[in-house]
Amino acid sequence: MTGNYSLQDLDLVLRVAENGNMSEVARQLNITNAAVSAAIKRLEASLNVSLFERTTRSVRLSPAGQAFLPHVQQALGALDSAEAELRNMQTLIAGEIRMGLPSDFGRNLMLPWLDAFQQQHPAVTIKLYFSDFMQDLYREGLDVVIRYGELKDSGLVARKLCSNRRTLVAAPAYLAQHPPLTSLDDLLQHNCIVFYRNDRPYTKWGFHQDDKWVEVDVSGDRSADDGDVVKRWGVAGRGIIYKSRLDVLRELQSGELVEVLQGRYIGQAADIFAVFKERRYQPYRLTALLNYLAQVMA
Repeated sequence: MTGNYSLQDLDLVLRVAENGNMSEVARQLNITNAAVSAAIKRLEASLNVSLFERTTRSVRLSPAGQAFLPHVQQALGALDSAEAELRNMQTLIAGEIRMGLPSDFGRNLMLPWLDAFQQQHPAVTIKLYFSDFMQDLYREGLDVVIRYGELKDSGLVARKLCSNRRTLVAAPAYLAQHPPLTSLDDLLQHNCIVFYRNDRPYTKWGFHQDDKWVEVDVSGDRSADDGDVVKRWGVAGRGIIYKSRLDVLRELQSGELVEVLQGRYIGQAADIFAVFKERRYQPYRLTALLNYLAQVMA
């Protein structure tokens, strides 16, 4: 290493560049703002350039910083990859994985899989962050987020873990007390429990029918931004829900829920993706986890 800076200084500069906010980086790492600022100053003094353009609210890369940053990413990635290779040679997968999960899928399906993975690799530590909102990997310092559907952010990589679709389901007790459903239009006469996605009510339920896309605008007496709560209401007989089939698979098998209009309509695709940062060198612990999840989901 040349100059009067350290690998930690390079890592802090990279984090600030990704977040655009020194205070946020300090909060994530539980260090002072002064420590972050000092790391940047050491690197800038050693290189004799200004890496950031500072404002009262944020920082952004200067032209010199934009030219320098890819080399920092490559250098740190190479070191991370080398460390991972050494661990792999010792048949040891270790380190921390910070993972974002949707509420229902995360609690009811992912937890047992993650337990099994950690039993195989006890040197791995996992921190979980549950949210049905779209999580920001950079701002929240996450390594990977599990999500329904592929994200369109060009700065992220989406790896498909398994195919999946939404399906209409309700509790037998609810169906026994309400008029039968023979078409999507009948949903207008039923209590449909609505899920909020990114602060917006998901009321337009879409389906494929005979190579056509059809939608129905539903309503009901309750809604939630937590998918697990929506499912619990469905199981309790409060109304009809439109959920990922993986989320309700156990309840379908136990008979707590049954599929509605099955065979007449094909639900919207809700494939499961792992979304992570685009890096040339991926930590081996994360690669191992994603390979494991793809295998168990298959």
